[in-house]
Amino acid sequence: MSSATKVKLITAADCELAVSIYPKFAYNASSGGGTGTVQQLGDNKLQITFDTNELLIPDLNWRTASVFGVPIPPPLNIAIRPNKFEGVLDLTTGQLDMNFSADFDFTVGSLYKAPSLKVATTLTTEHSAGQIHKADGQRLSNGQVKLVGVARVPKVDDAFLSTFLMLPTDALAVMKAQLEFS
Repeated sequence: MSSATKVKLITAADCELAVSIYPKFAYNASSGGGTGTVQQLGDNKLQITFDTNELLIPDLNWRTASVFGVPIPPPLNIAIRPNKFEGVLDLTTGQLDMNFSADFDFTVGSLYKAPSLKVATTLTTEHSAGQIHKADGQRLSNGQVKLVGVARVPKVDDAFLSTFLMLPTDALAVMKAQLEFS
């Protein structure tokens, strides 16, 4: 791994997302992932950078997300368009901190399209906490990692969505994944 130049991310089925005071979504992200580059930083640390044009994060919809075991209704869809996913892996400890930003696009079929929610956070294998949510990650071991991050989501220019989500508010991401280095 210390001589790797490439990394492959494979997202898992048992992920979670939450926003505001609403219950967590169980989120099956198993069809997601992408490839990235690895750069040696010295001191047994690697810079990992994913190409966000090729990074796939599955939409949240009735196929991938549920609340209390009930799939979200079919016209609802949240597309996640990543803008940045890069960070540093400490090979000695397995700690991984990834800067992540994305646009979350909420639609209700063709009836409603909200302005993009701008989400930026550090996804970490350590502890992440905000005003509402908190979570603990798990360091890289045998290629498996659990990244967590709490972001503060700002208000958008849409009174309905800002009121419904109580923006600004916390959003939580829990991403379990496999990393393969080559």
